[in-house]
Amino acid sequence: MKLERKRLYISKKTGLKERIKIINSAAAEKYNTVIFSLDDDFFKNRNRNQKYIKLLKHYSFNIEAGGRDFPLFIPKWLYLFRRDIFRMEEGKRKMNHHFCTTNPQTISYIKERAAFLFSRSINEVTPTRIFHLLPDEGHENTWCSCPACRAFSPAEQNLITVNTAADALANLDPEAKILYLDLGTEAEAPGITPRKNMLAEKSTIFCVTS
Repeated sequence: MKLERKRLYISKKTGLKERIKIINSAAAEKYNTVIFSLDDDFFKNRNRNQKYIKLLKHYSFNIEAGGRDFPLFIPKWLYLFRRDIFRMEEGKRKMNHHFCTTNPQTISYIKERAAFLFSRSINEVTPTRIFHLLPDEGHENTWCSCPACRAFSPAEQNLITVNTAADALANLDPEAKILYLDLGTEAEAPGITPRKNMLAEKSTIFCVTS
């Protein structure tokens, strides 16, 4: 499936005035797609009269959602109550960079949070709806090393996470797609294959604004 979209990611930290400048520049440089984090005000704020949103419509930009949004699936405050769902490193649970992918409770949290985040954003995402789910930048290979997770490579743990979110997305829109970062250099473990609504990329696929 070839996606003829030139993408630009706008950080959720980018202010309203800066968004206007970025969108005008992006249009001049022939970008046709803007990506917002699943936690961006674009999806949370129902005021569609903001100038940058009117500009998106004026230039007929495609809207996509996601990015390096794995932290949204397992909020850090859960570390106080459920350390077992966070990743293990050298025998200790760590609350930074990803989580324990073999814990059934982790999968439950990801399904629930993904369903919420996708349902909140899906009506604003342009058909064919495209979502992006990428691991933490610079820590793509930083995953859980608990006894159960050690059976799976970082690439496989990444795939388990995206598969779980992809199932939630399929329930909302069977035609929507998730683009994910393919970290694998070896064959996946038996039974771990990408869902049909997932598309692999070998590198980050969009430019990033501050």
